[in-house]
Amino acid sequence: MKHIKIVSAVIILAVTFISFKGVHKHKETEKAEITAIFDDCIIDLEAQLEASLKMDQLGASEIQVVEINEEIDLGFDAFEYLPLDFNAYAGNNLTEQDFEIFEKEEIVDLGFDTAAYLPTEFNAYSL
Repeated sequence: MKHIKIVSAVIILAVTFISFKGVHKHKETEKAEITAIFDDCIIDLEAQLEASLKMDQLGASEIQVVEINEEIDLGFDAFEYLPLDFNAYAGNNLTEQDFEIFEKEEIVDLGFDTAAYLPTEFNAYSL
């Protein structure tokens, strides 16, 4: 009976030490994985910073605009429904006079001089 207690105590101690060694190895591998992920993130961050610095140094003439003209499928042939002499580009010769961006201010004449009723250094456009 005495030998069984000693053997079981030795087995329990061995299992305990082995489990601590496994926990330590697990922590080391977990730390290595976290370090590798962190290093990858740092490399990605450095690449993004370099790319953004290069973008700041770009001039307006260096930027290329790519226009993608996609065909639209209406599900039917629109040519059948248009007049024979239809030209989609007719009337494309528009000028600036065709577009009125701002309304022109009309000069209002009150029939008397308003400067006589305002302070001497009055400026309607000052803040």
